[in-house]
Amino acid sequence: MNKADHKRLEAMLVNHYAAHQAAAEPEMVDDVVTAMLAEDARMVKARHRNMGFAAFVAAQVGFVPAWTWAVQVAIVAIMCVVAFAGDDADAAKLTVGILSAATVLVGIPTVHASKLHGVAELEYSCPNNAASVMVARLIVLGCSSALAVLLMVSVTAAYLDLGVFAVALWAAPPFFSSCAGCLLALREAMPPTATALCVVWTVTCSTALMALSAVFPEMYAEASLTVWAGAAAVALAWLAREVSMTLLSAWEGLDAFSPYMAKTYY
Repeated sequence: MNKADHKRLEAMLVNHYAAHQAAAEPEMVDDVVTAMLAEDARMVKARHRNMGFAAFVAAQVGFVPAWTWAVQVAIVAIMCVVAFAGDDADAAKLTVGILSAATVLVGIPTVHASKLHGVAELEYSCPNNAASVMVARLIVLGCSSALAVLLMVSVTAAYLDLGVFAVALWAAPPFFSSCAGCLLALREAMPPTATALCVVWTVTCSTALMALSAVFPEMYAEASLTVWAGAAAVALAWLAREVSMTLLSAWEGLDAFSPYMAKTYY
């Protein structure tokens, strides 16, 4: 299409839409202006209304997919079945550790959703930026995972007629180690690869737990609780380091939080 044809087509379209344009009544114009002013006033008020941190954290619950909660409930239900429907106490002791590690995987897609979907840069432009979102989601998913583990520990303790503290020591090292390893993978690896590495790491933790139980049948005896306590302390220290490193990278900005995305801009 040459320039003359383009101009002629443009003129025809202008005339067409002008002929079908409805005349606006003065009252309609006034109504539209009033609505626009009201919306502008509402947005100004919303911008000046500060959301507290607790409210912001609570708001993140709505962004967690429903299947996350469903899977966590299913994991707890599996533990209940293993504990009360089975006759093997050793299997219940081992299962509580494996399922505690598995609860971590449920929240992985939500924790690094901004990097996984490539919107980390957009989040950094918001008042509550990517660092704030990361903190809030870690709190929400950390609390939900901890609650799931607590429920499984309580069920197992009730079935085995043991103290909750002893069962918690069996669940804590695999849970803390799985959390720490997954945070390390999410921080260092590219988003699609990080998810796969989290699965591999959690499976590795579970496999190591099964291998140790096969090699050391007495590892779940009461005499071994001191060793479990030491393992839990070491795993918790590692987890604390990984949480601090993850939050530090988020607060440092896009280059540190999502270096693979940042490189595309240079």
